[in-house]
Amino acid sequence: MDKFGDWIIMLVAAAIMVWWVFRRFDRWLHEPPGSRLRKLALAGGVEEDETVLLLREQDYEVLSGKHRISLGVVLNDGPTMPTRLYFDYLAFKDHKYYLVKMERARQPMDWTASGLRERLLVYALLFPDCEGIVIVAHDKQLKTVRFKVEAGEE
Repeated sequence: MDKFGDWIIMLVAAAIMVWWVFRRFDRWLHEPPGSRLRKLALAGGVEEDETVLLLREQDYEVLSGKHRISLGVVLNDGPTMPTRLYFDYLAFKDHKYYLVKMERARQPMDWTASGLRERLLVYALLFPDCEGIVIVAHDKQLKTVRFKVEAGEE
């Protein structure tokens, strides 16, 4: 009789685990677009500085600041090497999200198409729900970068 009771407990536990996995998958599958951005918006605080004031002057609502995205890189099946991507702010304007990066003196922005692609495309791919990437240039101008996939030659 003990063995029969053990099997029932095991089957009930397995059924609960299968139900839980199915619910998590279903919730992930039906997650609305932009939910990653909304989670980021709730994650970080905003310190009042001149960049935030500049963004607010241009009608951006600064939702959060100073984000770090952790990544792992594996080379030739070796150990995972940790690295990070940084962006300065997450902003909202006209019902659209924007990532904000500040141009740094140590790493000036190359304003050519290939320079922008090399530097910013990874952010557009990580956050496809963003309308664009706003760059705060040294001269306190805001420049918006958007990537558009064009039809290739066949």
